[in-house]
Amino acid sequence: MRKMIFLTAILVLTASVVSAQSNSEENFKLLSRDILENLQSFYPVTSTERGIHTYDYRFTDYSEASIKAEISKLKGFETKLSKYDTANFSFDSRINLRLIKSNVDIALLDLSKIKSHVSNPYFYISDAVNGIYLILVSEYPPLETRTQNVIARLKAVPDLINQARQNLKNPTPLFVDMALEMCTTGVDFYMTVEDDLSSEFPGLASEIEMAASRAISSVMDYRAFLEKIRRGTPLSFAIGKVNFDYKLQHEYFLDYDSDSLLKIGENLFKQADSMYKAYILYLETTPTNVDSVFAVDCITRDDVLRYYNWELDQTRQFLEEKNIVTVPEDIGDCLVLETPPILTGVISSIAYQPPGVYNSDQTGHLYVRPIPDSMDAGQREARFKYIIRRGFRSSVAHEVFPGQHLHFQLAAKLTDDIRKWQKNACLYEGWALYCEEMMFDNGFYGTDKRPYLNILGGIRFRAARIIVDVKLHTGKMTPDEAVKWMTEALDSDSDFYRIEVNRYCTQPTIPMSHLIGKREIMALREAVRARDGDKFSLKDFHDILLAEGALPPKLLWDIWKLR
Repeated sequence: MRKMIFLTAILVLTASVVSAQSNSEENFKLLSRDILENLQSFYPVTSTERGIHTYDYRFTDYSEASIKAEISKLKGFETKLSKYDTANFSFDSRINLRLIKSNVDIALLDLSKIKSHVSNPYFYISDAVNGIYLILVSEYPPLETRTQNVIARLKAVPDLINQARQNLKNPTPLFVDMALEMCTTGVDFYMTVEDDLSSEFPGLASEIEMAASRAISSVMDYRAFLEKIRRGTPLSFAIGKVNFDYKLQHEYFLDYDSDSLLKIGENLFKQADSMYKAYILYLETTPTNVDSVFAVDCITRDDVLRYYNWELDQTRQFLEEKNIVTVPEDIGDCLVLETPPILTGVISSIAYQPPGVYNSDQTGHLYVRPIPDSMDAGQREARFKYIIRRGFRSSVAHEVFPGQHLHFQLAAKLTDDIRKWQKNACLYEGWALYCEEMMFDNGFYGTDKRPYLNILGGIRFRAARIIVDVKLHTGKMTPDEAVKWMTEALDSDSDFYRIEVNRYCTQPTIPMSHLIGKREIMALREAVRARDGDKFSLKDFHDILLAEGALPPKLLWDIWKLR
């Protein structure tokens, strides 16, 4: 009898183990959903940017208790993810496990190791401004609903600023200066938001005015606080080699560290610099008829705007005629708009704003510098030459077709939430940069050879960014040294590079992603070409690539079984 009971217990235990194993993939899917919901809830501004509007009414809670609780949750997620036996997982679930673990790893790194909430005052004011901006630039939900969310977030600004004042300890001097400047921009932005929305919705004017007034007051108090704060060491912006290498491995899945990345960047810069200078000589010694344009001075503001939108249509047609990539009929429009006054404080040049992959309205916005209603003869002549030479083509290729707008539109079609949530800069920035040269190679500029100089200049610039990115964050270069080096190496304006370097200091690994991502895409293309031989199709390669969303390109080697 005891033997039968013992055998029965073994059978029950075995059945439980088998059942647990068979359900592990389903459990992983449930856990992944919880992880995504946690990340989306904890980072509401990021959720707004991705088109999730559940949390548009608030900011991240950066109180000490909230940070500790989130770190504890992330560590718990890491522990659970590490225990899965993926032997019985589908291939897609194994890839998703790597992706969701990457998301958890990087969030935990930011909160527990890099700790921007302790050292970076710009971190808070940027959230306070962008949190409002991202609601306003969306086409969904309706403006009245968005206005209610703007009011709610404006009301939440004082709490966010108070958390900043409690958390900041000896902040990085560079970030203090950036935050002080952003405070001025933020106040101007809030005042414009107040005026515009109050005019649009008079019935909400008093509530808008009160919320904006309190937000403005808190930002001005924050500015006064920062002017007196005890600053940390000048190089405290650097995340360090260990953290930088961790991001390369866990966020981008790269199989090399910062030392190797620096060598890659230096070699790429040397090559690109040589090609750029040689091409200048080539253009100087090669006759061209492109300059022989009879310019008129009767161009109008409306003519320029019509040209911008015409160029989008022409580029889309070119892609179809040359079989470069599929542009589905049902993707959202991209509207070329002059940057409105409400956004001039946060957009200074041409900028593409995607709608967010979860948005039900997939209209993208390409903002261009405002065109004056009246222009003098010289300005009208310059605009005419710009149109005749189709100067907007390169921006369209990078930002719209086949660049980022098309990429994000296709990412929005993904049905797997883990894949859809990903936004890896190596792919979406690498793809946009790749498009510039790929379009030239496919005859986008006709017989005009001059645009290739801009393409080479862009490659050279991105190679320089790799070098600066690594050296800044591994303590090998100060911001001043970075500006000086870029100014001399690229023969350009130091004021521009000052702004660029400041941004690099706040975004470790993002500057390197453009050219590294492009190289990965090109390597994938050649691997697929070698595999497919005569059956290789550039259009099919591009279609399959874009159908993956914005995953780390290194993962595609495994997904496509190329290694």
